[in-house]
Amino acid sequence: MKKHKRGTTTDQLMRTCDATHIAFDLDFTLCTYPLTTAQVIAETFARCSVDADAIGPVEDLAAEYDALWQELDLTAGSARELRLAIWSRLLTLRRRDESLAATIATVYAEVRRETGVLLFEGVADTLQTLRDRGYGLGLLTNGIPELQWEKIQSLDLERRLDAIVVAGDVGWFKPDVRAFVALLDRLRAHPAKTLFVGDSYTGDVVGAHHAGMPTAWISPGGAVCPGPVAPDYVLASAAEIGRILP
Repeated sequence: MKKHKRGTTTDQLMRTCDATHIAFDLDFTLCTYPLTTAQVIAETFARCSVDADAIGPVEDLAAEYDALWQELDLTAGSARELRLAIWSRLLTLRRRDESLAATIATVYAEVRRETGVLLFEGVADTLQTLRDRGYGLGLLTNGIPELQWEKIQSLDLERRLDAIVVAGDVGWFKPDVRAFVALLDRLRAHPAKTLFVGDSYTGDVVGAHHAGMPTAWISPGGAVCPGPVAPDYVLASAAEIGRILP
């Protein structure tokens, strides 16, 4: 039998899911940014009259920025504090004037806020179809509450979903099982009947699996499963979920 992902066969991926509820991750599962981190940095430097060449390649900065965001996200008190900490570290590592960090962090936030976030193509229609078919719908997202709620509201997700948990509000972050339990409680759903859909292998697939939930891993590039916990389904996008439902 042909292997599709580590520990997951093609036949497994084609079977249908008998869930009564479907829960989603937010970032890079339901929505994305119209501008990449590198594009936001480039625009920020242009507005701040910062010589990008003097600091380093924008793509390298973007990769480090994203890595630091992942590292510091769960412990930051606010988005402003987090961006300031990241830019202070990036400038210090390059032996540049750290006093620029506050200005760069402020303008970076302005550029990101102006361009906002967008639902992936087909997601809005998919969510409506799922509701029309009677599925209970939920959302569980890590991140700083002020940022996550800003995105949730701009995408009109409160109207589209039955329950939303921002991990920073409850104090438990994916992959902690308690974060998933908080969402299940609000959905009044049984874990075995609640499919969790997300792009993060560790946060979404492993976390939901340990909470007793079936999982669908969003893997647009067809990446090989990086660990021993195999997702029940592998999808290129959340909009494809209809093909695994009866």
